[in-house]
Amino acid sequence: MRTTLELDDELMHALLARHPGASKRRAVETAIRAYLREDAADRVRALAGTLQLRDQSKERKHDRQI
Repeated sequence: MRTTLELDDELMHALLARHPGASKRRAVETAIRAYLREDAADRVRALAGTLQLRDQSKERKHDRQI
C-alpha cells in the first residue's frame, strides 16, 4: 500500500539507527510488525485468568488405556 506519512525526524533517525542499512520502508515495516507482535502478546496476557478450563488429564489417561 502506498501512503505518505509525516513522521518526526528524530523518531525516524532513531528507528534507522536501530536498523543500520535498512531502507526507511523496511525499518518502518519491521517496527510495525514488532508493535503488532507485542500487542498480540499483551492481548493474550490480558486474558490470563479469564477462561475456565476443565482438567481433562484423567479422561485422556482413561482413553489411552482403552
